[in-house]
Amino acid sequence: MTQTKTKQSQDELAAGLKAAMRRMPGAVALITTRDPASGEPAGLAASAVIPVSMDPPSMLISVNRSASAHAAIERAGRFCINLLGTSQTDLVGVFSNSDLRDRRFASEAWRHDDGLPSLADACASIFCEVRATLIHGTHELFVGDVYSVETAVVDGSDPLGWIEGAFARLGPLA
Repeated sequence: MTQTKTKQSQDELAAGLKAAMRRMPGAVALITTRDPASGEPAGLAASAVIPVSMDPPSMLISVNRSASAHAAIERAGRFCINLLGTSQTDLVGVFSNSDLRDRRFASEAWRHDDGLPSLADACASIFCEVRATLIHGTHELFVGDVYSVETAVVDGSDPLGWIEGAFARLGPLA
């Protein structure tokens, strides 16, 4: 005899999914762009970043539509995914707090090649041109065709991850 799962309420589903997703490790990245309306750089911290395809090379980012950088990404039609290392955790706090927006690009570590801000010592910087979007709930998904990739070796720093609500060191098992 097969038992059917009881359909959960919206609140139960949201709480359960949030708890489940805390168990799923993700890379930590800074998504950056330059707003063509103001000429100012904009960005946010994100862990919702995934490769879509290698043919054509493409990436997907999920951005809350209430984030200050959301409209800038829409207007620019381009973004850079800066994958962080464990030595760069301090940047996540700056990019996660709207009160610190004026400090986000104050460091000398930022390059502005091709008009997009990229972090010189990121584990990787992936430059994308928006190819497709999808609004779902509170977020908008941006699929970007990759047009340039830069990788760096950050001394003493492993790729930065996020799991169980905390930073994690990502690396291969020995």
